[in-house]
Amino acid sequence: MEQCPAHSGIESEIKMLKESDKKQWEAIEKIMNRPPAYVSIVYAILTFLLGASVTYASMAVKIAEITHNP
Repeated sequence: MEQCPAHSGIESEIKMLKESDKKQWEAIEKIMNRPPAYVSIVYAILTFLLGASVTYASMAVKIAEITHNP
């Protein structure tokens, strides 16, 4: 069967476009399924509070050791 020289690669181009379309929809689904921006802010605040409280507790222990051991 003879193919038109102007359209001989059309099947491979269609296949590439379908694969590209599939990859785009996968990327869109990843974006749609991620948590909202405020969740990242809440995590940052909680991490800061945890770090600050651990630092405060360790400093309180050091100060208590210094003041109670002459």
